[in-house]
Amino acid sequence: MKDKPSDLERLIHESLEQLGWSADANSIADRVHRLNIGLPLEDEFSIICGWLGQCDLVHKLDQQQYPTTSKDAFQVPDLLANFNVRGAGNTSVLIEVKSCEKNVLSLRPDYVSKLRACGQLLRLPVLIAWRKYGVWSLVDLDVFSKANKNFNLNFNDAMRNSLMSKFLGDFSYTPQVNSGVHISFKKEKLIGSIETDEGLQENWHMVIDDVYFTNGESEKLRDLSPIAQQLFHSWDLTTTESHSDSHVVMHNTIDQESGMFAHMALTRLLSFHGREDEVHWRHHHAT
Repeated sequence: MKDKPSDLERLIHESLEQLGWSADANSIADRVHRLNIGLPLEDEFSIICGWLGQCDLVHKLDQQQYPTTSKDAFQVPDLLANFNVRGAGNTSVLIEVKSCEKNVLSLRPDYVSKLRACGQLLRLPVLIAWRKYGVWSLVDLDVFSKANKNFNLNFNDAMRNSLMSKFLGDFSYTPQVNSGVHISFKKEKLIGSIETDEGLQENWHMVIDDVYFTNGESEKLRDLSPIAQQLFHSWDLTTTESHSDSHVVMHNTIDQESGMFAHMALTRLLSFHGREDEVHWRHHHAT
C-alpha cells in the first residue's frame, strides 16, 4: 500500500482475527491490502443509494463484533439501509456488498448461514449488492441456489431478480445521437506554429468562453439539472473539433445509441475521479 489507511490498526487487527494470531507477515500484509481495497466498494454503493433518491438512511456497520464467539454464528453485513419503496413504504434491510468480475458469484455455505442468522436475529431481510464491471445488482440472499458445495448466482439471474429499481429507484435510459456537451475556446494569443505533413499546426493560448449541451435534435441547452449534467459526463462521447479565426469548439457527442442504467453514471464518475493519469475530454485543458 502506497498510502497508509487512516484505520490501519483496525485493519491489522481484523486481519489477525481472520487469519489467526500466528499468521506470517506476508499473509497479514496481503489481507490488510485486500480489506483496504474492499472498503471503498461499500462507500460507492452507499453513495448510489443516496443519489437515486429513495434511500432514507444507509449506515455502514462496523465489522468488530463481540463477544468473539458470536463470529461462529453470525456474519454482520456491510450496511443497514432503509428505503421508501413504492407500494411497501419504509423498508429496512441488511446489505452485504460484493465485487466479482466472474459470471458467477459464489458464497460458502457457512458464510450464507451466518448472514441468514444475523438477518433472522434482527428480523431483517439480507440482500446482496453485487458489482460486476461497473454494473450493480441487488438481490435477496434466497435467490442464490445451492450447487455441489457453495451457493451460486450467475449475473444474468442477478440482473433479472435485481431490486435496484424497486428499492433504490434506479432506471434505464438511452442517450440520443447528437446529444452531448460542447466547449468553446476563444483564441487570445498565438504562441507558435509548426509546419507538418498535414499542414500548419498552430499553438494558441485560449480561454473557455462558453459551454453548452445539445439534445438529439442538436438544439442548444443551458439550464440542465445537476443530475442531467452528471449523466452527460458519464457517457462515452466522441470528440471532434471545429475551427474559426477566433475560436476552437470541442464537440463531445453521442454517435451511437445504447441503453444505460442511471446508477452507472455515478459509478463511472467515481471511477473517473480515481484515474488522474488518464487523458479524457472531461479534464481537457486549453493551452
